[in-house]
Amino acid sequence: MSTQIATIPKHISKGEELVVLKRSDFEAYRKWQDEVNDALSKVKRGREEYKKGKTTSASSSRELR
Repeated sequence: MSTQIATIPKHISKGEELVVLKRSDFEAYRKWQDEVNDALSKVKRGREEYKKGKTTSASSSRELR
């Protein structure tokens, strides 16, 4: 995937840097971002449950049955 990035000059964007990219690249980025945010929220929830003692320890998956 060869992504070409064009930066719009600051005087046109009133001081903000703007970047133009293909919609397919943007959609792929948004999907990745949503997946990362979902994983991070699950990790956060797991850590909170661990601190509250709501988790169990098992040395193998057979112990969970």
